[in-house]
Amino acid sequence: MTMALCAVTAMPFVSDAKDNAGAQLLAAAEAPKAKDTVKKPAFEDKRIEINLASRLLTLYQGDIGIRMYPVAPGKPSSPTPIGRRKVVDMEINPTWIDPDNPDAKVPSGPDCPLGYRWIGIGGNYGIHGTNVPSSIGGYASHGCVRMYEKDVEDLFDHIVKGIPVDIKYERVVAEMDPDKTVVYYIYPDGYGRQPLQISDVRKKLAKLGAGGLADDVSIQQAIDSSDGQPRYVAKVYDLYLKGELLDVHAYGKDGHVYLPVMAVAKAAGIRTEWSPNWQRFTTVFGKAPGLQRGKYIYIDASDAPTLLRLTGHLDENHNFILE
Repeated sequence: MTMALCAVTAMPFVSDAKDNAGAQLLAAAEAPKAKDTVKKPAFEDKRIEINLASRLLTLYQGDIGIRMYPVAPGKPSSPTPIGRRKVVDMEINPTWIDPDNPDAKVPSGPDCPLGYRWIGIGGNYGIHGTNVPSSIGGYASHGCVRMYEKDVEDLFDHIVKGIPVDIKYERVVAEMDPDKTVVYYIYPDGYGRQPLQISDVRKKLAKLGAGGLADDVSIQQAIDSSDGQPRYVAKVYDLYLKGELLDVHAYGKDGHVYLPVMAVAKAAGIRTEWSPNWQRFTTVFGKAPGLQRGKYIYIDASDAPTLLRLTGHLDENHNFILE
């Protein structure tokens, strides 16, 4: 087997941001785990996703990430190509063959650049172990994806040939934790191909209902740092009014829950008036201060009884229920 693009380098390039690739990995490790099974599921149930910007590989089962590992993709001069591939071959104890000299081979062992596992994804590209573990977390290879040996062996044991491999380059990663907390990470532009604006981050957050909940200053600071550290925005709750799901969300922050009052009032058939000068809402029932975030104006849920004659609570599924 010739691994032309996985040739060993004497001095692998490692990004200055290498140590920052671990925050999302740590968060995933602390999140509740999907229940593992002894039998391997059918290949269509699983897929591998590699984010070259974060230098993380995630194994998904359905929509749930069940494993996440740090990796070392290609150097900027030999980047790992993005796109959809699939696992085409899997080999235990592979032999490395020098692409410049086919007669030069390194058998499986501690000196083999491929480690002890090879997961081929087509075109001489593959996911494999390494004899240079210090390179993991940086950009170090000729295009393949290196992993710690223990990690690639674990991945190897949980996949089958034929599963999809999605390789992307996304500097902004936004996620929602099981308790509905929206968090985002911004990674360095290791390949120098994805400049970011505040609007780019907002678009990612908007998909989780949090587009207007982070201020411009904090987003710009995150872009300037690009350190891969978690930025917590707020908890975003599905919002129900008397059993009906609304097309807007409540959000929770600093021990308070906030409601998009205009949408709630409209759904409840209550006329509201907003005074920009006083930053205050008025209804036939009473008055309450408002707080603008993005395109919505919110009130504290504790003011809902006064303003709207509605009371609310969080249910066991982290939905906010108004009645």
